[in-house]
Amino acid sequence: MSKIPAPIPAPIPSGSVPAGTPVWSSEEAARWSRVRGALWARPLWSVPALLIAVVWAIAAAPEPPCTDAAPCGADWPGMVEVGLAVGLLYWFARLPEPALVAAPALAAVVALSELPDAGPNSLAANLCVLAALGFGWAGALERLVVRRRQRELAEGATGVRHPLPGPGTPLRRGLIPVTAGLLLVAVAAFCVVQGIAGVQDDQRHADRAVPAVAKVTGRDDESVRVRTDDGRRLRLDSLQPEVHRVGGSVTVLEDGSWRRLASEPYDAMGPQLGALAAGLPGLSLLVTGLLARRRAAALRRGPVPVLRVVERMDEDGLVQIHAGDDTACRRPVLAASFAADAPGGDEREPAADGEGLEELMAAAALPREAVMFGSPHDGGELLLVTTFRGEPAVLRTSGPVRLPRPGGRPGSAPETEECAAADTAPTAVPETLVTTGRPLSWGPGPVARAGGAALALIMIGGAAFNARALVTDWTDVKAAFFLLCVLTWLGTAAELLDWRVTADSSGLWLSGRWKVRHLPWDDLRSVRYTKEGSVTVRMPDGDHWRLSGLGVPKLERRFGLDPSCVRMTEEVTALRDHPELRPTEAVSVRGRGFPLGPVLLVLAVLAAGAWALH
Repeated sequence: MSKIPAPIPAPIPSGSVPAGTPVWSSEEAARWSRVRGALWARPLWSVPALLIAVVWAIAAAPEPPCTDAAPCGADWPGMVEVGLAVGLLYWFARLPEPALVAAPALAAVVALSELPDAGPNSLAANLCVLAALGFGWAGALERLVVRRRQRELAEGATGVRHPLPGPGTPLRRGLIPVTAGLLLVAVAAFCVVQGIAGVQDDQRHADRAVPAVAKVTGRDDESVRVRTDDGRRLRLDSLQPEVHRVGGSVTVLEDGSWRRLASEPYDAMGPQLGALAAGLPGLSLLVTGLLARRRAAALRRGPVPVLRVVERMDEDGLVQIHAGDDTACRRPVLAASFAADAPGGDEREPAADGEGLEELMAAAALPREAVMFGSPHDGGELLLVTTFRGEPAVLRTSGPVRLPRPGGRPGSAPETEECAAADTAPTAVPETLVTTGRPLSWGPGPVARAGGAALALIMIGGAAFNARALVTDWTDVKAAFFLLCVLTWLGTAAELLDWRVTADSSGLWLSGRWKVRHLPWDDLRSVRYTKEGSVTVRMPDGDHWRLSGLGVPKLERRFGLDPSCVRMTEEVTALRDHPELRPTEAVSVRGRGFPLGPVLLVLAVLAAGAWALH
């Protein structure tokens, strides 16, 4: 295979490198990258385990009827349980620090309020909740231990500490999430206060009320109808109307115009839901912002470890950090979003002189030598002293550090939650690429076509069935919603059935859901296969063309599959980097591809109309 030499990293000015700063070697970086949590500690296991256990516990929990002897009311412990359980589903995945506190707290609440007097099914479900909480807590602890080991390993690789260069800008990290979190927590507190006030107001009325026995004459989904001894007919709101038998007796409390069933006090469900809806995201934002501020402040306090590395910016704006001797930028070690820390170091500043964004991003995407200040670890904060067109540039993390996922291909960028790889480096020519000067074409394989055909039949049949239901009852919300979704799913079916990418002498012809698009070779920036199984073709000015959901990368790697969309991305990338291999002939109009989206939409409309009018 022929290769084009990778660009040499731009050297950093010697005056920007602190004395004695060592190079982070590929061997040390690989050792650092291998420090990962055990497979059992991944949120992939703890989050579903807790979700299943909590749903089972809720379903198995007995719901005692509201009676005069045991009236219902506001369930504040239940609100705390639900809030902690829902919060932990997120904290186990993204914030292990609050999870270490919330999991034991929820376990204590469950053990004290749910286990006593629980039936066999409810007891088993709540024991599973406790086991899931212990499992998730251990996973969160493992992630924090891994972060500590990563910090220690990075510090051991350098042995040198230096203070941050120059006066930094005011500490702004975490300011927005902290502010938003405080506002949401304040809203949640207001909802709790309103709920408590409602309970107290209800209790005051109940203390003054005169009880009266009434006969149940009817009921519906939200109320019961009663007749008092003096012949008055009343309609009273009820949370459990089904427990009140028609013909039975109930106790009614009346205080002037205020009245309710004695067995059903004010339950504060609305304020409780408002407190959960505002409090959970507010608490998460607050913890996220405080952690970011603490880590950023710790970076400023004193001398920190320093290492020489190579960095480059991908087309999504994330900075990839490589080992100092990985000048070809083949294996990124970590990635994060960075922002300029000091005046004169802002990489966006040259745009003010009339320079185009495309040229600016192309310059930022070139590899550059840099000095990394701080101990890198998952979720940490760093500072980079690098170079931009011969001038020193200081960059500070504006988002948490993220690691590549295990199983990524060498040379690919980190597959984190926030980013996917950018294929900007010159590539080797795949062995599967055979050029004869004639146009080249790529399309779906038999499995994708079969899936597309099945999806198209389901959508067309579903459109017909729901159109008939909507004609019968025009208020059928489910039928209307399904018909609105048909347009999207028919487009997906069209892609699976007959997506096509054709390369000729002029460029690429991209046939997707609804139309064929032409992309000249000079406008092709990158083509890549994402971790979600989609294909993205990037163009100038941030424009892109996308094929969604063509594959399942994890299954493909596990079973050694080689889908046509993957081969297409590799071969088109090679044609981009090797103009001499491009076809010399132009493709015919018929060979450019034919989008099936309009055809499937017409078929769905005809089927729906025929079935609805049948």
